[in-house]
Amino acid sequence: MKPAAIVGWTGNGALDDLARTALSKLPGEVEVTQGARSLLVRGGDPVVVARRLAHLPGTSWVAVGYQFEGLAGCLSNLAVLAKRYLEEGASFKVSAEVEESGKEEGDVLMEATSTLLKSAKGSHVDEKNPKLWFRVVMVKDSGACGVQLREGDGGVPTSRKMDAACLVSGGYHSAVTAWMAALSGFSLTLVHARDDDESLRQAARLYAELSQRIDASSLRLEVLEGEGTAGDRVLAWLEAARGDVFTGVHPECRGMAGMELLRRYPPALFPLLLVQEGEIRSRLDGLNIRGKTVDREAKLSASKGKKEKFSVKAFGGREADQNDVLDSILG
Repeated sequence: MKPAAIVGWTGNGALDDLARTALSKLPGEVEVTQGARSLLVRGGDPVVVARRLAHLPGTSWVAVGYQFEGLAGCLSNLAVLAKRYLEEGASFKVSAEVEESGKEEGDVLMEATSTLLKSAKGSHVDEKNPKLWFRVVMVKDSGACGVQLREGDGGVPTSRKMDAACLVSGGYHSAVTAWMAALSGFSLTLVHARDDDESLRQAARLYAELSQRIDASSLRLEVLEGEGTAGDRVLAWLEAARGDVFTGVHPECRGMAGMELLRRYPPALFPLLLVQEGEIRSRLDGLNIRGKTVDREAKLSASKGKKEKFSVKAFGGREADQNDVLDSILG
């Protein structure tokens, strides 16, 4: 039995992002077969493949299992997986994707369900809240079947044709905004007006986390330094900004300085996040960022009409951890 990873893929054929990031770092050679809604990854340890692809934009779910030849091989592998993962009385669900095959998708689904029901006493199908989710992908007469390990972050892969800047303060609202922009397919420049060492550490942490989730060659951090407040430097930077600039805006921010920025620069700033605090926190948990409790208003406060001079220290273009980023910016 040959192992394989199966990946729900929303990238619409954009596999270059996958090749440059997740697959390039896997030991050995891997082969990718693309279906209409998924990718079949042969070669290497499927658990390692699954872990590497789990947070990549474009991935909607990840499963691990075995390759097969023909429907009989598929059913045999499902029986093995059921013996390993499906407990007596447990609920499950089966999804099948069949392309260019003499088999109908519905027939494969019925045969797979029947095999699983026979493999574990008292097991039953639950379409809404299953304990296990089995996935079958068949292209022509071969493919793979597996057990879904987790859901992915979804979104679309990083585009080299769409660029955006994200104002990041070091707090979690702007961190989530940057992640949402990444999931929308943008190449990102994170723009941080350094206020103190803690805010810079959080901005470096954000770069490090994003660099492991998107094409790092399309990611950059720019730190604005100079006199005056952080808000003065942000406003001066905005005077020369071109293209889309995102900032986190949400109902709890009404009346804060972030809204003042939108009022002053409506052509340049596009609020990407207009959601409740609970949704922001749930996205933050997935990003593994623990920023300040709130984005401080002082970060964006500025002297009216004042254009502060600033300098830029930049880091980008590669995957890095937080210390790598800090050493480069501070060194």
